[in-house]
Amino acid sequence: MADLVSVIVPIYKVEAYLKKCVDSILAQTYPALEVILVDDGSPDGCGAICDEYAGQDARVRVIHQENGGVSKARNAGLDAAEGRYVMFTDSDDWIEPDMVATLIEGITAYGADIVTVNLRSFDASGDLKERVMDMRDDVLEFPQPDYLKLLQLHGTQISIFPFNSLYRRELIEKLALRFLPMQQVHSEDQLFNWCYYAAVRKAVYIDKPLYVYRVGVNTLSRSEMPAEILNRRVTLVCVLEAFLKKHLSAMPPRVFFDSLTWLYFISGCDAVHKSERILAGIGMIAEKKERRRFRKTLWDILCGQAGREYIRQTNMDRHARLYFRAMLVLMLLGKNDRPVRTYLSGEG
Repeated sequence: MADLVSVIVPIYKVEAYLKKCVDSILAQTYPALEVILVDDGSPDGCGAICDEYAGQDARVRVIHQENGGVSKARNAGLDAAEGRYVMFTDSDDWIEPDMVATLIEGITAYGADIVTVNLRSFDASGDLKERVMDMRDDVLEFPQPDYLKLLQLHGTQISIFPFNSLYRRELIEKLALRFLPMQQVHSEDQLFNWCYYAAVRKAVYIDKPLYVYRVGVNTLSRSEMPAEILNRRVTLVCVLEAFLKKHLSAMPPRVFFDSLTWLYFISGCDAVHKSERILAGIGMIAEKKERRRFRKTLWDILCGQAGREYIRQTNMDRHARLYFRAMLVLMLLGKNDRPVRTYLSGEG
């Protein structure tokens, strides 16, 4: 008998796209599915569409709840899931007919703890990219957690998304792992993956673009993203550090946390985009543990291995390196307006 796969779909204000998503799941060549549709208080016709599917197909279960955000919806699906394996699908996307079968084949053939496939993106113009991630077919073994290696593969082999991977539910429950709300951390889906890898001993990557990601639907635009995103990205690293301290016998080296903090800070600045928001975001890192983490990161970027690696990866010339270090010194001194405005936003 085939192992049951729980497919969790958080749903909010996607009436125009929901049927394509659910139809693609129900059309999978792998038969042993339970499809958990979580209506997160959607004010449009999504709830009725979910109930219609449940009445037509016994594999579909529906959860109606008050609006609480995508993390709360995914968590409700995890609480209800009964499958040996779990995967997530966003309700404005769709999946290719052989995606679940491909994931199951990878996880059973190799005894893996996670299997990840590539994805394609689809935008409003109708363009469908062949691949999004710079992925290759691979099998990685982790006799013990190696977070420096994971950081090197972050965004390529290691997906920053939760929706193109298959997870073992027993490991999720063993770690008591759930999604934190976006009001607490930004990139809560990436935090989920970082935490899950604490239990991963074998991972399989398959370079087939079997998940289709719809760009620009139900997301905040750059101009709308608040400066608080910077604080919540640094908070993410603090949460991860506390989680790993609880679940690992040996912690990753400090350079991992410093490099990850800087990575999220830089990407957060790029997302916020406007210099005044960047500066406000720096000022909002006020809680004690977040401030301590951020200042430690600045020192290590200035003097340590994380900074040397960042300079190497970005191919800075001599003048850029000097300016970069001057910016860090001024940020540590609290005199960050001009250097941050110029370096991070390109508005100088």
